Amino acid sequence: MFEFFFRKKITLSQEQLNEKYNDKSELPKMIRLDACTLCQLKCPECYAQKAIAKRNNALGKGYLKFENFKNLIDDNEQLEEIELSNAGEIFLNPELVQIIKYAHEKGVKLTANNGVNLNYLSDEQAEALVKYSFEALTVSIDGASSETYKIYRVGGDYNKVLENLKKIINLKKQYKSIYPFLTWKFVVFGHNEHEIPKVKEIAKEIGVDELIFDGNYEKKYSPIKNVDFVKKETGLKRPEINSDFAVRIKEFREGNANWYECAMLWTPQINWNGDILGCCSNYRKAFDGNVFRDGLLNALNNPHLIYAKNMVMNKAKKKWGIVCSGCWLYKLMKKHNEWIPSQKKKDNL
Repeated sequence: MFEFFFRKKITLSQEQLNEKYNDKSELPKMIRLDACTLCQLKCPECYAQKAIAKRNNALGKGYLKFENFKNLIDDNEQLEEIELSNAGEIFLNPELVQIIKYAHEKGVKLTANNGVNLNYLSDEQAEALVKYSFEALTVSIDGASSETYKIYRVGGDYNKVLENLKKIINLKKQYKSIYPFLTWKFVVFGHNEHEIPKVKEIAKEIGVDELIFDGNYEKKYSPIKNVDFVKKETGLKRPEINSDFAVRIKEFREGNANWYECAMLWTPQINWNGDILGCCSNYRKAFDGNVFRDGLLNALNNPHLIYAKNMVMNKAKKKWGIVCSGCWLYKLMKKHNEWIPSQKKKDNL
């Protein structure tokens, strides 16, 4: 029954059709294209890998093929930047070096700011990151010791991650390159908050470009114990409830919310197989259309995706068959009457 409603024809008003792209020149200059949904870790609260383990999900197990990537780049000269990380670990993609090299040749920036775990990195991949100017890489390391790190990053090897991080840094020195910009991301839990001062020292010693802290998005898993200490050491204003809706709305209003899931509909998340997910939080059902099969213009002009954009701007009512209708964030937006602004800067969302 759900499938029937999902494939139901959507009728759009003239105002809603304003979100339709007339030609390729209007298409987003930045997209999100997952390089791989495979992952070697078993993090307790990872929604993506939990979804993949189930039979009915939009993500599936696989990796981006170079041929599909090349065709997409060749067919869309307007593309300037592609975010490659989403549901899995990009370095498990066996064709990643080809992808990085070709993007560089075509002048397309590549990033992995959503995050990598860096438990595996071949010498060839490491050199490609530097040699072909991979723009930025965020490495998730939630600990300053092997004992603490493996509590959440189950199956990971802390020492191996640091070894791989140093490998990239040494190559940057060798090539005299500033790329990739390396960010160490430390998610603060109750079990690792005591290591915050230590991780600052290690990150500085190794020579990463940036160390950032993030709050635990799952309130029931390893909650922070000493909130005042964490605030002082990290600068996080509300680390104990970092996913609180009020905080997100405040950041969005201040223009500090590029990660804001609903805004991703304008720089859409695309799965490794070309299916349109819309945002990085969607793992339930893909939108109609496939960028590899239909082309980017036709795929992004899918009526379901256009209708979803209008929903998050409060220009269309909730409709069964639109994947956003069941999203917790959309429900909270509706509850608090907070919406994506109608006057958007599509390339900057």
